Amino acid sequence: MKEINYDNLRMTATASDGIHTMELYIDSGFASFTVSFSISQRDFNVLEQNEERAALLCAALHHPFQLRKTHLSLEMQRYYLDKILHSPAREAEEFLTEKDHGSANGAISNFIRLIYGREQSLMRQGKWFN
Repeated sequence: MKEINYDNLRMTATASDGIHTMELYIDSGFASFTVSFSISQRDFNVLEQNEERAALLCAALHHPFQLRKTHLSLEMQRYYLDKILHSPAREAEEFLTEKDHGSANGAISNFIRLIYGREQSLMRQGKWFN
């Protein structure tokens, strides 16, 4: 078994016998819980090699998983994974900016600001990658 553990993000990815999973630890008001879902080997490889994309994925997924009504379907989980982990940087930035300006209402950029001390105004302008 191989495990990638980003303690600062409260996120873990695991590979065991060809099965790859990702776990996010979510805080929502007074409740804390874990969300687990399947990922591909390709996703696992990016999570292992690129902490910045892992952090952006975690930040983007945290908001919709906080509430049952905004919980992502399997198809939308795949869409988030593909956009953030595998798209060119500009395309990932456009996706993150759209979500951050939309229903997340700044929560994605705020998450990265809190965890990494990055300038939130730059992310709000669409500049997500260092």
